[in-house]
Amino acid sequence: MTTPGAIMATITYTTQLLHAILMVVMIFQNVSRGIVSWNRLHEILKVTPQLEDGNVEENNNEGSVEFKDVSFVYPGSQNRVLKNINLKIEPGETVAIMGSTGCGKSTLVNLIMRFYDVTSGQIFVDGINVKDYRQEKLRDKIVIVLQKSELFTDTIKGNISWGNPEASDEVIINAAKIAQADEFIERMKDQYDTLLQGGTGVSGGQRKRLAIARAIVKNSEIMIFDDSTSALDLKTESKLYNALPKNNTKIIIAQRIATVRHASRIIVLDEGTIVGQGTHDELMNDCLIYQDIYHSQMKAGENNE
Repeated sequence: MTTPGAIMATITYTTQLLHAILMVVMIFQNVSRGIVSWNRLHEILKVTPQLEDGNVEENNNEGSVEFKDVSFVYPGSQNRVLKNINLKIEPGETVAIMGSTGCGKSTLVNLIMRFYDVTSGQIFVDGINVKDYRQEKLRDKIVIVLQKSELFTDTIKGNISWGNPEASDEVIINAAKIAQADEFIERMKDQYDTLLQGGTGVSGGQRKRLAIARAIVKNSEIMIFDDSTSALDLKTESKLYNALPKNNTKIIIAQRIATVRHASRIIVLDEGTIVGQGTHDELMNDCLIYQDIYHSQMKAGENNE
């Protein structure tokens, strides 16, 4: 006759045995996942980078950029994003790039930074092919402010000086003034020592101005603004561009006519090709696409003098 004690003992031992079996199964699962993860990691570690470093480290610091018959196709695609681009940007020139979404504006500046290699043609920075530079040296010569700006968990001062950790307080404050960021920084309790938790605590426009101040502190020869002032009102944007250093070469990607109309030269892209270039007045006379953008923004009330 089975006693209650024997039943309880059987249940207890069976439960312990099942727990042990489940633990063994979990160990096998973890080992299997670990093997797969290691194989994938090993594949990544042994991949040979497609972008090989050049050996040029030192050269003049003028800030010129030149595209010669540049065409580009993204890996795995067959559509040419850029087609036979020929463009020369002189040192200290302010060049704006306009065009519809997907016309290749951001791709154009990504090729300058050598995030990708051109499919055909050549790009020169200060007279040297970007492929001949050490990538670190090339990117030291260029600073880019993206449309989506990232801030770090650090003080405002630390975020602004991120590209140049040795920058003095005077340089940081001056950069903030140029970027029109000092007005809201000085209203904060701890001002430049205010801690930003992952970039929170500031608005979109304030975030953009801090990112621009960070770019100014780095003080590279070539400054690229990839639609980075779209969150700013036109008055603040105008004051910012007027206050930027005059000797740096500036490439501005924008959607608003009011942003680009005072640039020394405006480049109009359409489906990966340059369809017009010149001043605002010149393009208003001979570039239909620029005229269409201008009139559409006038109707929408976006273009203010």
